[in-house]
Amino acid sequence: MQTKQWRWGLLLLCLPALAQAECFTRVGHAFGIAPALLEAIAWKESKFSLSSVNAANSNHTEDVCMMQVNSVHFGRLKQLGVTRDTLLHDPCTCIATGAWVLHGLFRQYGRSWNTVGMYNTGPSEKRHQLRQRYADDVQRIYKILQEQQPARREEDFFASNEAVKG
Repeated sequence: MQTKQWRWGLLLLCLPALAQAECFTRVGHAFGIAPALLEAIAWKESKFSLSSVNAANSNHTEDVCMMQVNSVHFGRLKQLGVTRDTLLHDPCTCIATGAWVLHGLFRQYGRSWNTVGMYNTGPSEKRHQLRQRYADDVQRIYKILQEQQPARREEDFFASNEAVKG
């Protein structure tokens, strides 16, 4: 009997992580972004911490949730029914919002690692070196995730019609 209770306890501990992984997959496919890329960004930004808040930005904005969505987006998000509180408590909404931001950058600047870096730094040329370091870190994490989950390589191929350029 104790073995069954132990298994149920383990399952309950794993459910949030499984649900979160499913969110990365669903959201990635919906936005045409490799789920592993979204995971790499979430790891780089917050180590997957949904309650993460960074209020130390030089422009007096804050970044929230595991995707570190910047508060400059809050006005538009409010129109879509997404609040700061929702981002901090609903992992799928947080992931979808981060994907929405990245998708907008891809549409505006093209799919490249430089654009992935803009997710963190914005497009200013003054922040080019910081953007490059961020993009390099995300790319390294992305490759590790792909190596750990070989099925992701095929999945990511179908996530977008365009490859992320160097």
